[in-house]
Amino acid sequence: MLRLHALSIGFLLPFALQAAAVDLNDISTRYEDCIRTNPQKISAAAVCAEGASESAKKEMNRVYQRLYLKLQQTSQEDAQQLENAQKAWLIYRNEHCDMLGKHDGSPMYTICPMKLNIDRVAELQLLLDSGDQGF
Repeated sequence: MLRLHALSIGFLLPFALQAAAVDLNDISTRYEDCIRTNPQKISAAAVCAEGASESAKKEMNRVYQRLYLKLQQTSQEDAQQLENAQKAWLIYRNEHCDMLGKHDGSPMYTICPMKLNIDRVAELQLLLDSGDQGF
């Protein structure tokens, strides 16, 4: 059953990204606008990415809380699994971005978490939306 959900999520993720694109595009647009106003400054890229990442984190927390509460109503086990998955994802994000920063340079310390946070919002939103259809 879990495998079926994973396959469904993999198939539906591009569509969910489009559905969630309104809010996530706003975050990306603000980042791009910030970069355009501060061209060729690595420190500006970091500041812009950090601001976009903070916006994505706030949205991620909002969607996560809604999904967690929804799962709690139907299955405490599923809610706990979501919590465990989110904790593991946070470790992955931090370690992965730290590694990229060490190998690709300092902008990746802020750009990488921004990108992963935006992607995670879309993933959580997909789970929340699929719950409306019998998740």
